[in-house]
Amino acid sequence: RSDDETVTVDLSAVPAEIDKIAVAVTIHEAETRKQNFGMVSKSYIRCLNADGGTEIARFDLSEDGSTETAMIFGEIYRAGADWKFKAIGQGFKGGLGPLAKSFGVDA
Repeated sequence: RSDDETVTVDLSAVPAEIDKIAVAVTIHEAETRKQNFGMVSKSYIRCLNADGGTEIARFDLSEDGSTETAMIFGEIYRAGADWKFKAIGQGFKGGLGPLAKSFGVDA
């Protein structure tokens, strides 16, 4: 099985004042489609090194997200001069709005 979506981040180009990048996913029109992350199987996030494609970190989402329609899968964060990955797995009911509010954004 291959990855469904790919996001490429050039961490060397991230401005110094940025110390964290949250990786979040929402289910499009989840309420209309009556879907949630509890219905999604085998979801994961993984970080690959662009040089050679070696997997650096991986987080498999459990099926505990039975009512959540938005999810912060993880964070890429600065640790001194290095970047690291932290699995989060925090779900939100109601989609993008509640997720955005957790970051102080009024959606």
